[in-house]
Amino acid sequence: MREVVVVGAGLAGVRAGESLRAQGFAGRLTVVSDERELPYDRPPLTKQLLSGTMTEADVRLAGAEDLGARWVRGTAAVGLDRERRRVRLADGAELPYDGVVLAPGAKARAWSGAVPRAGVLTVRGLDDVRRLRAEVDGGAREVVIVGAGFVGVELASSLSGLGVRVTLVEPFGRPLRALGGTVSGVVAEAAGRAGVVLRLGTGVRGFRDDGGRVVAVELVDGSVLPTPLVVVAIGMVPATDWLAESGLALPSGRIHCDERLFARSGGGSGAPDPRVVVAGDAACCDAVRAADGPVALEHWSNAAAQGELAARNLLAGPAAAEPYDHVPSFWTTAFGLRIKSVGLPGTGDRTVAEAGDPAGGAVLEAHYRDGRLVGAVSVEQGRLLSAYARRLRGERMIASGTEPSGT
Repeated sequence: MREVVVVGAGLAGVRAGESLRAQGFAGRLTVVSDERELPYDRPPLTKQLLSGTMTEADVRLAGAEDLGARWVRGTAAVGLDRERRRVRLADGAELPYDGVVLAPGAKARAWSGAVPRAGVLTVRGLDDVRRLRAEVDGGAREVVIVGAGFVGVELASSLSGLGVRVTLVEPFGRPLRALGGTVSGVVAEAAGRAGVVLRLGTGVRGFRDDGGRVVAVELVDGSVLPTPLVVVAIGMVPATDWLAESGLALPSGRIHCDERLFARSGGGSGAPDPRVVVAGDAACCDAVRAADGPVALEHWSNAAAQGELAARNLLAGPAAAEPYDHVPSFWTTAFGLRIKSVGLPGTGDRTVAEAGDPAGGAVLEAHYRDGRLVGAVSVEQGRLLSAYARRLRGERMIASGTEPSGT
């Protein structure tokens, strides 16, 4: 293999490049990104960078400049021709490849209706945080955040810490509801103590503007929230539009890959392409499964692990490739709480508090499905999670027919 193209310069793409070099790949390596930025780490953007406790230099991904790669920055990939083995770029250029790593990541989900020209933002990348911070530094002292998932809660925590009055709107009734159990309540109470106004159980009907600048948010319950600034934080969508004609399987816009991270063909065959591997937020991997089928993960640890293995398997080829075997993990901080998880807690059918007390703001909850552990979530109890990760790993090994050890 002499030419490898990595599409995506986020964590998964950079880890893939590092893995290729670590495995001895000495051929031409090209990394394509639609951003002009040097590679950076996303988790600190909505927390430390927005708060000002980290600088942009602090969030750069170390080692990216040492890959010996040709970087194509600020130019999007617009097509993948698997028959000719070419990645097409927005400027008309084509990049030949012997192997390609697809790690395009995701983009913020935009509001589906009309929005004013100014004052309504989404947050996904470094430029987005710059714009938000510029609004705050420019005098915005009030913000309405639409959506109380991870990004919405992290932004609410950081902005309230900067003295901005925050209203958090969540139509589904609970912040961080994906974590299940009582964690949502613990987070809601902490947000209230931080001065954040929670509007739970009602959605957004639309926006009012004056001269193109947002001045208020209209809620479904009929109330109106005056505000000069809105952040729409309603999730992400995979950045895979450009693969529509590639012949790859794209369920719900994600790139379907087998247990070894080789991309599956669409059109019913589902055959994996030995020259195309997938990693990161845009992947839908057969090895990451709940009872209902593959589960997409948008976690830092998943992007790192898949990037490393995808590149290794690309060089090894399908016959020698290894299956993806990674226990998912996640962490965040908000309102002074350290929240961590392992496994797939959102896929359980029963939740049991096994340590701490949610009333005291510290709890560990195990999530079970059909009596088997599928995940665990902790608030201020993170030291206990390693034991649950070992249990999850052991159950996976038993399910795969191998013996767990050291548990």
